[in-house]
Amino acid sequence: MSNRWWIYRRERFPIFAHSPIILAFSLSAVSYSALLRGATALPGWRPCAVAFGCAFLTFLQLRLADQFKDFEEDSMYRPYRPVPSGLMRLRELARVWAGCVALQLALALWLAPRLVYLLAVTWIYLGLMSKEFFVGRWLKARPILYMLTHMAIMPL
Repeated sequence: MSNRWWIYRRERFPIFAHSPIILAFSLSAVSYSALLRGATALPGWRPCAVAFGCAFLTFLQLRLADQFKDFEEDSMYRPYRPVPSGLMRLRELARVWAGCVALQLALALWLAPRLVYLLAVTWIYLGLMSKEFFVGRWLKARPILYMLTHMAIMPL
């Protein structure tokens, strides 16, 4: 079982390649936020750890959402990918998704419970993205708008 997860992780979410970028992204966001609030010192380790953890898990959730959203298309045109090939099941990925939500919730509650509202907005937006905002065909016919709607999650 762990070998299947290792193959999936390597192919669909290479953590060693993504982690430094997510770390830079999350630390810059926390530092910029502190600057906007007039801080004169670097943020502590807890906000940095929570920012990295939640951002990392959000990027993983984005990848997982793609597995569900693109399942039919991948089955037709990319049957070698982990889910269409049978290496992973959508049910297993849904459990990982739920685990991400639980970890993000725990991190937010540990740092500042008011962050749960921002997480909820992110989860809702991600849910809408995974359903292509219920206008998938229309949106895919407009690539610039498609890209903008999918990049809008980054500030969240």
